[in-house]
Parts: sequence; C-alpha cells; structure tokens
Amino acid sequence: MAPTDSTDRITFWQDHVTAWQVSDLTQKAYCEAHGLRYATFGYWVRKLRTPSGDHQESASGFIPVTLSPVDGGLVLALPNGLEIRGIEANNLGLVRDLLGMLA
Repeated sequence: MAPTDSTDRITFWQDHVTAWQVSDLTQKAYCEAHGLRYATFGYWVRKLRTPSGDHQESASGFIPVTLSPVDGGLVLALPNGLEIRGIEANNLGLVRDLLGMLA
C-alpha cells in the first residue's frame, strides 16, 4: 500500500517506476508481482515522466520551446525530442496547425 504523506508517496512511486524500468517486465506484470494497482501505476509513470529529463511543466500546462536557427530555416525542438525543421515565413501557418494538433 502506498504511503499517505505526499513526499513519501512520490518517493514510493518513483522507486517503483525506476525498478520497473530496469526490469524486463511489462507494467502489468510488474504491478501483479508487487501487488500494485495497474491503473494507479500507469498514472504515476506518466506523472513522473519528464520529456527530456530536466523540463518541468508550468502551472499553465505549457512547456518551454526552443527555436534554433539552422541552414534552410528554423528548427523547432520540442522537449519530447520531436523536431520540426525548415520553418520559414511562408510556412508558419502550417507549423501553427501542426503544433495545434500536437497539443
């Protein structure tokens, strides 16, 4: 059973997520082996995941996006590793639409 104190609960789930990641088990098999609720475990896997290891979502839900100039237009590098290359003035509408679909 997970601890009720907030800090202890985060540590509890972080320890289990880390142990699962180094195991050869599926999430479901890991939960069955450790007596954890599968849905709760999945929630904590998503909650504790950070896109690139050091980015945190702000209270608004937005994350920082970095634009880097390169040959052939700009590159939009998102924290999850996705890159949109070749951004130029004539295709900004398309980029905006793509970002809207990803949101």
